[in-house]
Amino acid sequence: MKKEKKVVYGIEITTPWSKEMYAHNEAVAEVVKAKVRAMWIEAYEELEELANIVGAHDDDCDEDEISFQDIDWDFATEKMVAIQTAVTCYGFGSGYTIEEVIDKVEEELEMAPLYRLNEMAEELGLELEKEIIGFK
Repeated sequence: MKKEKKVVYGIEITTPWSKEMYAHNEAVAEVVKAKVRAMWIEAYEELEELANIVGAHDDDCDEDEISFQDIDWDFATEKMVAIQTAVTCYGFGSGYTIEEVIDKVEEELEMAPLYRLNEMAEELGLELEKEIIGFK
């Protein structure tokens, strides 16, 4: 008996992947990257706002002494850490600045293969109209 062909989003799932599968997955990958970046920017802005509020009430703090991006990663919010961990698969600790982690997150996100983007989307609970296909 011949195995029934699996079709997802009108695309036949094949091994090796077809051109249609690659095209679909690349389009979804761009959506995943955009959503992760949007989450990251929102979390970053929340931390920046918090840092500005704290800095405004800290009489010992000279605004010219240190830029926000030079703050130690230990001050990152739980939301930032969750996104960073989902993207990089490892953590950062004391000794890394916000800017260093931002650079690493962006590098990892941009270079992520499809299977990693699929994992990130699942881990971060991204709501997608279409998912990456061919991994299940």
